[in-house]
Amino acid sequence: MEEDNRIIRNQLGFTFLELLLVLSIVMILAAVILPFSEKRLQKISEDDALEQFMTTVHKAQLYAITHRERVTLKFENGGTTYKVFTGESEVILEGDFPPGMYLGSSIAFRQLDFAGTGYLQKTGKMIFYTKSRGKMSITFQLERGRMIVSG
Repeated sequence: MEEDNRIIRNQLGFTFLELLLVLSIVMILAAVILPFSEKRLQKISEDDALEQFMTTVHKAQLYAITHRERVTLKFENGGTTYKVFTGESEVILEGDFPPGMYLGSSIAFRQLDFAGTGYLQKTGKMIFYTKSRGKMSITFQLERGRMIVSG
């Protein structure tokens, strides 16, 4: 009997109070870290959408060059979605931005027109609004369709 009591006393383990203390520390850390990670996820989502948009612009330019056809990229739904049309109004590419990211509505430069040579017909600056960065712009340069992102 004495040997049984000694075995029970020598068992290693955690008390309920120790478990509650560790659990409360983990909950406090999670409450502090989660808001930062949500902002980070929003920024990553917006960066990916911007990369996808720039890739779509390059694909539209490549399509215009290879098919020797005029191609237009237009924004729809308040600047949250975009589509690439051929000269015959056939949609060949499309994409959308995550919630909170859109093309500014007061911008006169709201579409890209590529000639059959791949050159931009009109150049300018598009202003986008995002949740994580605020206002940012993409400047489209003459001829080759180069883009400069700022903001």
